[in-house]
Amino acid sequence: MERFKNVVCADLLIKKRIKDKTYILLMKRQNTGSDDGYYELPGGHLEEKEDIFDAMIREAKEELLVNLKRKDLKLIHILHHYNGERINFIFETDKDLNVKIGETEKCSELLWVNINRLPKNTTSKVKRIIKNIKNNNLYDCL
Repeated sequence: MERFKNVVCADLLIKKRIKDKTYILLMKRQNTGSDDGYYELPGGHLEEKEDIFDAMIREAKEELLVNLKRKDLKLIHILHHYNGERINFIFETDKDLNVKIGETEKCSELLWVNINRLPKNTTSKVKRIIKNIKNNNLYDCL
């Protein structure tokens, strides 16, 4: 029997507080073939011989043109998709970042949204992650 394999992904939840409200950064996907037109967290796949923190730092640089360090990141949630054969590690940072779209072919917009008022066209994955984080659930599976 062959061992089960998962794609490993790192996603970033960037938070900022404005007048006692929490806002998070979402990216609107385009030209990816998956969830185009929907808002998603910045992030991506782990590459060969890369640990999950290094993957998150690389993805933040590629997608948002920001430089993060390990100390800037906190692992806050793990979402395991059994059917989708992937596992997402969600990191949080509250570092004040000057974000810009780094991959203009894959992202049409960056949007700061109230964590309690996600756009209707936010991916179900992100909605589920936010719900779990609000409930202090470290792990969830689909």
